[in-house]
Amino acid sequence: MGILSKIYTKTGEARAREKIRPLVESRMMRDILLEIGQRGSEQLDPQSVPLDQRARAEKLAAECGTAGLKQSVVDEIQLDAASITLLVDGEKTIFRYGDYNYEDIEDTECLPAVAQYLVQHLRGYYNISRTFATVPKARGKGTEERTRMVFVRRHHEATPFSPRPAQKQKLF
Repeated sequence: MGILSKIYTKTGEARAREKIRPLVESRMMRDILLEIGQRGSEQLDPQSVPLDQRARAEKLAAECGTAGLKQSVVDEIQLDAASITLLVDGEKTIFRYGDYNYEDIEDTECLPAVAQYLVQHLRGYYNISRTFATVPKARGKGTEERTRMVFVRRHHEATPFSPRPAQKQKLF
């Protein structure tokens, strides 16, 4: 049974990637990535490096100096059915799907894949988490949890961190 669940998981991830392809290749995503790039980067805060990766960070700092240790200034990214919001130093920049002539996302299960795509373009260490909404199943037999919002937050010592790479995190 374990191998079947792995196959279903991989199939679900592939379907999510195919679902988000139009969004990833859209003008809206180019604008978001441009905004992230224009905001720039800052010196890496030592507390933003997870404990198990601090030795590697110290080694990199010794080799290339602290100039090579940078992180994106984006503190948090919020993804929901209506928009993608960047938070930088308390300032919100909202990218609404309606502003780009797109409909709101009804199937929010693809949002973790979009968050994973965005994390790959950020410098530093980021955590991906999500909130759930309980929805009745199609034939009325019980309920299921659906993704409501996805958060990408910069890692800090006070927040838990999964040391695995972002592309390996189980998001579905």
